[in-house]
Amino acid sequence: MTQPTSLAQRIRYYYPNMVPATILSAHLVEDGDASSLRTDASNNGACYLEVTRSFHDGTYQVRVAAYPDLVRTQGYTVMLNTAQLAQVRPNDCPVSSRAA
Repeated sequence: MTQPTSLAQRIRYYYPNMVPATILSAHLVEDGDASSLRTDASNNGACYLEVTRSFHDGTYQVRVAAYPDLVRTQGYTVMLNTAQLAQVRPNDCPVSSRAA
């Protein structure tokens, strides 16, 4: 099956999409706390996101979580750009956990 090539065709608004966790920040939340957005919102190198809004300037508001059923209830709201969202895959496609 051929994957759609344009970002607009791959993004499903309000539907869990899978992406490599490397798109999320690995910076520590605060000194002395070992957590980061990447560790908190990912599982086995992947995370799930729902695009909730486009600002029509190449940035998007999304909700991210480690599991698709947690995106809306226990996810994080973040801003991502077109380059980051270019890695979006439908929930049923595998994602490489290769480090960027």
